[in-house]
Amino acid sequence: MRDEEPTLHFYGGPYIALVPTLIFILLSGVFTIVFHYYSLKALTISAVIGLVIVFFMARNRKQYWNTIVSGLARFGNAKLIFVFLIIGVFTKLLLVGKVGQGFVWLSLMLGLHGAAFTILAFIGTAVFALGSGVPFAALFAALSIFYVPGILVGSNPAILAGAIIGGVYCGDALSPSSQLTNATLGLETNSTTGEPADLVKTLQQRIPWIAGAALITVILLGIFGGQGGTPHSSAALAKFSDPRGLWMLIPIIVVVLICIRTKEILTGLTWGVVVGTVVGLMTNLFQFKDVISIDPHNPTLLAGILFDGVYSMVDISLLTIFLYGLIAIMHASGVVDLICERITSHRFVRTARGAELTIAAGIGLVNILLSGCDLPGILLFGEMSDHIGHAAHISPERRTYLIITVATSFTGIIPINSVYVMGVISVATQMHTKFPFLPVPTPTAIFGATFFSLILTILWLCWVLFGWGRTMEPEVQTTNAKVNSENISAV
Repeated sequence: MRDEEPTLHFYGGPYIALVPTLIFILLSGVFTIVFHYYSLKALTISAVIGLVIVFFMARNRKQYWNTIVSGLARFGNAKLIFVFLIIGVFTKLLLVGKVGQGFVWLSLMLGLHGAAFTILAFIGTAVFALGSGVPFAALFAALSIFYVPGILVGSNPAILAGAIIGGVYCGDALSPSSQLTNATLGLETNSTTGEPADLVKTLQQRIPWIAGAALITVILLGIFGGQGGTPHSSAALAKFSDPRGLWMLIPIIVVVLICIRTKEILTGLTWGVVVGTVVGLMTNLFQFKDVISIDPHNPTLLAGILFDGVYSMVDISLLTIFLYGLIAIMHASGVVDLICERITSHRFVRTARGAELTIAAGIGLVNILLSGCDLPGILLFGEMSDHIGHAAHISPERRTYLIITVATSFTGIIPINSVYVMGVISVATQMHTKFPFLPVPTPTAIFGATFFSLILTILWLCWVLFGWGRTMEPEVQTTNAKVNSENISAV
């Protein structure tokens, strides 16, 4: 059954509403695979082109753009844009506050090298990603912090790169301020009440699995992570270390505690920015001019943590706005309901295992087609996964962490087009020009060395096939308990 009658009609029928999304996926692939251009700007332009082309196929063109704008009108959608902007400030605060350099200093004090430093890079990146909540931004920050020192102390280049990618995914999975988690929470709802997935419940269900995957990853990194070159002297590492950076763990802890207690990501991030700014100024990690700076000779030239942080999220914010437009068009045309009706008409899909397998396959395929850009994939597929999950009455929390886990498993690190893998190679190549001794690992080597993502792949397959950790909606659980009770009484 459809939730409501279509409000947007196209020449050619409702399936024309899929064309903007197909154009978006096609052009995104052309930019990344053909031109090797890895930027959210390319994805944004792809979305705009798709929307403009299909504009001419709408029967009511005014309603077409009104529908696109309405995609941002939902409270949860608009809130996510604000979350991105504040996360940008917090991420910049951590970067300027040298939290990564603090971990490098710690490694020197503990005499870590080779595999031990690779493990530290994994943990340090996870902590940074946990605080920042933006995996792609955390990746570039972590590479600039850990890659050069890691090579200097004898870490295996490909495994070090894989550890950094895995650390990004691991920390983001544990983070209450994660943009992936918060975006997915708003898309996955209870089939009866319409309430979105609960943040705390999602974290409680997901953290034990992620912790187990992280532990196995650490063991593998300890075995293989030190097969690099000859370690260099500690003096060569000195410029990459700063013990004061460990003070910036305080705002990270503040964000995590407040988010868990209040379930309000913006409240937690706001306090994190305030506390982090105070800590940074008091410990002399940065000065007030690093927070906000205006050039008196050129008043239009603004800089600093606040300005740079907000504008670092402009690309992802614009992309998200247009993706909401793509989603709104599909929803208003009724094509989402048509597709979901066709999918859920199969008896297998209405079972818990069938629904989870369909959701996993869907988000995995979309994520691969979008070159591992997990957030756009989740925003595009989340509406369909919600419908499929409703048919089998799987809890929204279960759907939330299943979607994110699939998106950060092997589907996010495909060697030929993953933005994460190519991002590592791009940064390593730039570093190689400055430090000729730095090796540049191959995409295939990075794929095989990203142990955390490969472990997640095995994990979600077990979730789906064997029902590990599966939770159903409360109404369904109550009904099942009642039926079981009646059966026992009858016996």
